[in-house]
Amino acid sequence: AVEAVAAAAATKPCRSGATGMRPFGSLGPRIDTSRYEEQLREKMDAVRHSLAAAVPETVLQSASVFESPPTGHRHRAGQFVVLRGASATLELAMWDPVAKAHSIQRIAEVPIYSAAIAAAMEALRTLPLVLDASLPVAPGAEPPSAEAADDVAAAAAATPAAAEGGWGRVVGGGLRAVQLQSTLSGELLVCLVYFDERLKTVKRGARLPGEQDDAAVSEVWTEAARMLRRRLLEALEAAGLPEAKVDVVGRWKRRRLAVERAFVTERFELSDGRVLTYVQPEGQFSNPNAACEVQCLEWLSNQARAICLEQEAGGAAPRLLELHCGGGCNTVALAPFFAELVAVEINRTLAEAAEENLEANGISNVRLVRCPSAEARALSNGAAAVLVDPPRAGLDDETLDIVSNFDDILYISCNPDALCRDLLMLADHQAVSLAIFDMFPYTTHAECAVRIRRRQCAGSHMPYACAVQAAAAAAAALVVGALLVGRRQARPASIAAAAAAAAAAAVAAACFAARG
Repeated sequence: AVEAVAAAAATKPCRSGATGMRPFGSLGPRIDTSRYEEQLREKMDAVRHSLAAAVPETVLQSASVFESPPTGHRHRAGQFVVLRGASATLELAMWDPVAKAHSIQRIAEVPIYSAAIAAAMEALRTLPLVLDASLPVAPGAEPPSAEAADDVAAAAAATPAAAEGGWGRVVGGGLRAVQLQSTLSGELLVCLVYFDERLKTVKRGARLPGEQDDAAVSEVWTEAARMLRRRLLEALEAAGLPEAKVDVVGRWKRRRLAVERAFVTERFELSDGRVLTYVQPEGQFSNPNAACEVQCLEWLSNQARAICLEQEAGGAAPRLLELHCGGGCNTVALAPFFAELVAVEINRTLAEAAEENLEANGISNVRLVRCPSAEARALSNGAAAVLVDPPRAGLDDETLDIVSNFDDILYISCNPDALCRDLLMLADHQAVSLAIFDMFPYTTHAECAVRIRRRQCAGSHMPYACAVQAAAAAAAALVVGALLVGRRQARPASIAAAAAAAAAAAVAAACFAARG
């Protein structure tokens, strides 16, 4: 089992997002929606195999499995790129590292995107955007001319057929890619990504050389983007989405313009009657599978409820420390169960979104702290439970040491191999509940959530069986860790911690064995 964990970590490194899969589309695998259930079973078996060295068999077999809608589940799309060859075209494409070319995605062949994104994608292919045949070294050396501004102004009042001249040139000039984000609440954010070599040497917000009136330049683009939004709203209405709300953002290096908003507002309805509201800023992380995210919040809420009942039964006021809180998605859902929740996030934009989300949902028992999770040791005082949602690499050594001091741990993972490694390092804890979420159907990706509890000990001493289990787990962590250090996927500090845990548990086991 130990060798299997090391082999898995070697083939799917914890510090890499690569899974060996080629992207969907014209060059990659085709999606067969009729095989969704079969592929889900195969994926769940693979996840259980990845975790077998660290999770008890009874927990693996009783794991809750949450399916995704087979189609229309993905609420993010990108990059919708401008492909430049004989002519410039706008296509949803992903780079295929095997073919070393873009794999083109068509809605009929890749039916994973939400209805709003699908309609917008088809519209963007046919709208009269005038794309540059090539990206010059310094595109747009002069600000939009008065003629272009007049074209846009005329287009705003003209019929669609007559409007094709001005706004399409302004929106398409220098366009590099388009990114799309939608919500269950019916909103769509379209981000136009531009290229301008000059902005590499200009401070954020500063004027470019030759710009006489920065406000006038922004107004020309904004007016053209309004025309684009009008056409997208028409396309969404024709697709049966008359209530959809569309926002358009333009993003350059060190510069961003928005027609109205640079975010979407998501609303999740939970089975306990709560409706949670979230602001999701453009460019920041949010779960692309909103339906599965709701299921994850439901599972976490049930686990938090159980933890609080146990703590209250022991006379303690339940407190939770949350690391990597992001925009506060889990924070908002779990705060009502605890007397206090301390949320830690290092990213300024996400921390600001978390503050806004807490206020929008009327949450007042959360203390938000901006710092690295590895520096949150002082914040853990008085908290008996911790929630971690680390990146694909898993927990770093410092955070792992902090987490090990808690009786109850809720761990969300997007990498089962990293999760297995961290569970083995937590030698005196044991997984007691597991959930698997199919966030990315038709791929090898799976997201897991696990509740980990400190092994129960009789009185003030560790019983013999418990000590033996802890010693075995720590020894396994030691061997796996040593193998990973050799592959530069773990730090020596982790191995030292595992060795200390193994030694302590082994001594305790020997003492109890000597007592008979």
